[in-house]
Amino acid sequence: MVVVEPGATAPLTIEVENIGTANDEVEVGIDGIDGEWTAIPVPIIKLKPGEKQSVKIFFKPPRASESIAGNYPFVAKIRSLNDGDTRTAQGVLTIKPYFTITLEVTPKKGFVSPTKRQNIFTVTLTNMGNSEHMIQLTADDPEDVCTYEFDEEQVVLAPGQQRDIDFLVNPKKSSPFGSTRLIGFAVTGRSLSNQGVVASSQGQLEIRPLFTPLNTFFLAATIIILTILALNQPKQPTAHVEQVTKTKVVRGGTVLIHWSSSNAQSVRIVAAGETVKDNLAPEGEIEIQTPLVGTLKIQAIATRDKRRGESEILDVKVEEPVVIPEPEIVQLAPSKYTINKGEKFTLNYKFLNTTKAILSPENKELNLTFNSSFVDAGEVGETTYTVAAYNSIGKSVTKSFTIKVIDPCLAKIVRFDVVPMEVEPIDGKVTLTWQVATAVRIELTYTGTKETFTLDPVGSREFPIIGKTTFTIKATDATGKTVSVSKVVTIKQPPIPPDNNVSPATSTGGAGGTTTGL
Repeated sequence: MVVVEPGATAPLTIEVENIGTANDEVEVGIDGIDGEWTAIPVPIIKLKPGEKQSVKIFFKPPRASESIAGNYPFVAKIRSLNDGDTRTAQGVLTIKPYFTITLEVTPKKGFVSPTKRQNIFTVTLTNMGNSEHMIQLTADDPEDVCTYEFDEEQVVLAPGQQRDIDFLVNPKKSSPFGSTRLIGFAVTGRSLSNQGVVASSQGQLEIRPLFTPLNTFFLAATIIILTILALNQPKQPTAHVEQVTKTKVVRGGTVLIHWSSSNAQSVRIVAAGETVKDNLAPEGEIEIQTPLVGTLKIQAIATRDKRRGESEILDVKVEEPVVIPEPEIVQLAPSKYTINKGEKFTLNYKFLNTTKAILSPENKELNLTFNSSFVDAGEVGETTYTVAAYNSIGKSVTKSFTIKVIDPCLAKIVRFDVVPMEVEPIDGKVTLTWQVATAVRIELTYTGTKETFTLDPVGSREFPIIGKTTFTIKATDATGKTVSVSKVVTIKQPPIPPDNNVSPATSTGGAGGTTTGL
């Protein structure tokens, strides 16, 4: 198991040993992990027979929300470049979690008065870490004057996710008389799974009384004057309009409004300057389309005996609907494009904004928890595979690749040994030992002769050597395909004669010790 924190690097050491009898080049790789998360400084190493080497593989996931905390199984793989022999070992990469959340309150200031009781604020929560959090929302003010009501008090935030939560702020007590007060409050979001992860933001609520000492006199005087005028004037029709829909209103949707009126025979509803419906009953409800983003002004106009009353305007905030991003196929690559019949290949993939991915023509659903999957090869020839990625609302995107399946030679040269590989210059001899499987014809040729020897599947034979000689065994299967292996035998070089012009400075006797010469 390799444990790493996003943004850091963790090493993995692989021991590679050449247990064969010939020099080899070995390719080192990792399957199942995003290639951008791994680095192999020396991907290919050379090994002599019996030699061991250590290879370093470094895991380096970026410090981003996409590096989601958790366990990622992987397969460490080595492959001989000489004969294609492959060995694998499984492991797990564990990405540690890191925590960062932000919280913002908008608008920064609201107000309340005896005629306005609904004060809607919005808290924007953003999870910039790589692990999911259940956030508990709370709010308070130093004077304990207000009450707070959240649409959702507990919010689940996935890595990289942002959520907007509406909440109401109202004073616990209100009075039509007094002075204007400005109350500061704080909203706090704390993770229930990790109490140390917390964010907060501040806002203000202005409490406006209906009457202040200064305007009470003018209001009283105005009431007296209006009362006198009202007693001498016919009553004017009035209408009141309010929003029934309490949830967010988005573009392309509808908003339900309720109207009521007094001293009216009919009511006309106007939205954005256009008449929605005329000659309505004095009281009722109606749904209005919201085609544009912004503030939609809705008016209820009451009439009586062709006398039109003052229109009341309701401002409805229309927001842009949540956009579901298009699915993306970020990475789609097979481990190899040419494979033998009956083998499997590894399909490496990475998606964004995807809830389901289907591989055709197998009609196989890919596991989005991992970044790779094993796929069985088809029949001999070229097969085009297509992956379709779908988002949460069913939109899809496709990408294709082609795999070529070949039918290799069925004959196998299990063993071909030449002993010794280096012989004396005079009377040199070597012994050939071989074992061949699934072959209809086995032939041996070697340097210095045009004769071709037909061999049994298993055997041994001695040959004289007079110079550098190459022995080649070729095996043919029932379909006519061939496979061959060659071995080269060399002649030992004669020893270099000693230089007689150099005199030894000292010589060593038997048990008597050392005698020094002049």
